[in-house]
Amino acid sequence: MIKQIYRAVIPEKLRTYIYLKRSGRYFWERQIIKVYSHPRSGTHFLEAFLAKNFFQNKDLNTEIVNWGHWANRLQREEGNEYGKLFGNHSFPGDWIMGIKHPMIYIYRDGRDVAYSIWKTPNFINPDYKDVTFSDFLRLKLDWQGTPGKKCEPKETIAQHWERHITEWMEVKHSKLLIIRYEDLKSKPLDVYSKILKKYYPVKYIAHCIGLYKPKVNVINQPVGLKPNKAKAKGWKDVLMEDDNNWYISQIQNKSLLND
Repeated sequence: MIKQIYRAVIPEKLRTYIYLKRSGRYFWERQIIKVYSHPRSGTHFLEAFLAKNFFQNKDLNTEIVNWGHWANRLQREEGNEYGKLFGNHSFPGDWIMGIKHPMIYIYRDGRDVAYSIWKTPNFINPDYKDVTFSDFLRLKLDWQGTPGKKCEPKETIAQHWERHITEWMEVKHSKLLIIRYEDLKSKPLDVYSKILKKYYPVKYIAHCIGLYKPKVNVINQPVGLKPNKAKAKGWKDVLMEDDNNWYISQIQNKSLLND
């Protein structure tokens, strides 16, 4: 009888909130969320967003950072302010099933990715330092996953980008959330809610029933190892129509593009 009265009087979401609080099923709230992505896909932008909204009081800094193309490495002595939130740029494999921490994979329109890689000097093999953007799109990459990992050239940047996203989307892992960079830029509150729902169930339910009102911190300043102002569809300013058509012809799943 008491249980029936409880269910009749207390709304379902509030009952769930009370249950989660009592059972302790919110341990993920104490864990660091790691960011995974194809290079130049908004990794540092998402790290900054997570740091400002979920880990305000944590020391996330990593010291010396080595980065760039395997033939053109640089060292950033001041480290990375949010480096402890970085997972990796690798293709998913058997290693991912051993991951215990929460993960977010972020992906971005491949044309913006290609342009960002091309204009970052130490992401390009020095042998091709004078290559045009048009020619870069047609080059076979001599790296895989991250520019720091050497491989035999076999894919264009478009093919590499699509395969990276496709393989991550095929991963079945309870602690993986996938988001679009463009959504984080244009709809930060929606992305915040997705993260809250996935990894902070107590706060999410409290938010749904009006017990918790988040103040979302939007990232407006340049971030990253080579800071630049985050921009969606920047490729439209630099990509010629014939190059865009050629790039699109390389992609099988056109829905991955942000048109």
